[in-house]
Amino acid sequence: MVEKHKPRRTGYFSCLIFVSLVGLLIIFLVYGSGRILTVADPLTRADAIVVLSGGDDSSLLEAINLYRENFADSIILTETGAFLSEYNTTYSREQRLVLINGGVPPTAIQVIGTHAASTREEAKLVRTRVANTDTHTLIVVTDPFHTLRTRFIWEDVFKDSGVKLIIRPSRSSWYKPETWWMSTAGWKYTLNEFGKLAVYLITRVPE
Repeated sequence: MVEKHKPRRTGYFSCLIFVSLVGLLIIFLVYGSGRILTVADPLTRADAIVVLSGGDDSSLLEAINLYRENFADSIILTETGAFLSEYNTTYSREQRLVLINGGVPPTAIQVIGTHAASTREEAKLVRTRVANTDTHTLIVVTDPFHTLRTRFIWEDVFKDSGVKLIIRPSRSSWYKPETWWMSTAGWKYTLNEFGKLAVYLITRVPE
């Protein structure tokens, strides 16, 4: 009688182990996803800080802090052509005002381009602007969840340019790699970013 029950016990424990392993894998993927998307290169002195468009003001605040910490003497914004009807002004002009209110001199702010609609277009604009100049290093600031894809795109665009890129997440952003899964917005942006990253890695054409 005892031996007849052994297969049942073995099957039960095997199922328990399998469920436990799956649970641990899910926890690892959920907790690790934010860390995979977020990269932060070591900071060094740069020729300029580039603030990518989109998101809230946290990237601008990060640029202000980096400027105050003397990591660069100028900040580059890209013109997206977006208009903020509630403020009756352009998006880039509002960005510029945030920087100035944060203590960045107007002469240290550059707004380039006319209509950058993507991260790749922003990278192309900046590469064109710094070409044939004495630019060796750029700090590129963006939302934490956007940093990994930004690295891939900007490294493609700046290939063979001789310019070192330092990709940095905005430290004051609402998105935290460790706790993104605790909010609906965290799930939305994380899953969306993984989708965009997959599409880019499959379809990208190096510059």
